[in-house]
Amino acid sequence: MISFDYRVTGGVIKRFLEAKGIGDNCPMCRSGQMSISVFEPHGDLLGEGQAPAVRVLHELEDGSRRGYGEFLRVCLNCGYIHYIRDIEVLAFMEDEGDNG
Repeated sequence: MISFDYRVTGGVIKRFLEAKGIGDNCPMCRSGQMSISVFEPHGDLLGEGQAPAVRVLHELEDGSRRGYGEFLRVCLNCGYIHYIRDIEVLAFMEDEGDNG
């Protein structure tokens, strides 16, 4: 299932990754072409910075969920998918709010 928390934009994910020292290089092919998956249904061209980030929630056969979701980045060169657990991103946003 895909979900959106409109507070979490591609820009928030980028700030989170930078704060954690995670670069843009793909761990598989080493290209610097990692793209944050964002939701732009009408091609508004908001870009990664302003568009809401795609959040994947895993639903089990009985209808229950795994307890957390994931945001993702995709390598535009080799297709590698990097999942980022939503709990850490949401905590980062909370800390940013407390410190800002």
